[in-house]
Amino acid sequence: METTVMELTPELEITLEPKNYPYGIGDVPLGTYAAKLDFMLWSKSGLTINCFFSLPDSHQKISLSVYRKAVNQGRYLAGETEVRYLPFGTLLELTVEINELGKPVLTDMVIKKH
Repeated sequence: METTVMELTPELEITLEPKNYPYGIGDVPLGTYAAKLDFMLWSKSGLTINCFFSLPDSHQKISLSVYRKAVNQGRYLAGETEVRYLPFGTLLELTVEINELGKPVLTDMVIKKH
């Protein structure tokens, strides 16, 4: 299965405008809520997937990252969901909490059934 995560190129940066998806504590709501996956980009290091979401209720755009952890055999998991193969446009339920550094982190992601 081929990953849907893309490499950031100057053309994609203009087309997708990832800069319009904030990721800070004041910008990303905490709790559990619905979101649509707009697209995903590899970080420069390749150890992180930056996920870009639209929130259907508020039309707000946010960005959250998923990290590769050795204990997961190199998989990129948000809860039990492997994010590398999710199709863009997938409706999800996100759980976002604050980490010890005071930053919002994606702790769980569940594909919503229609």
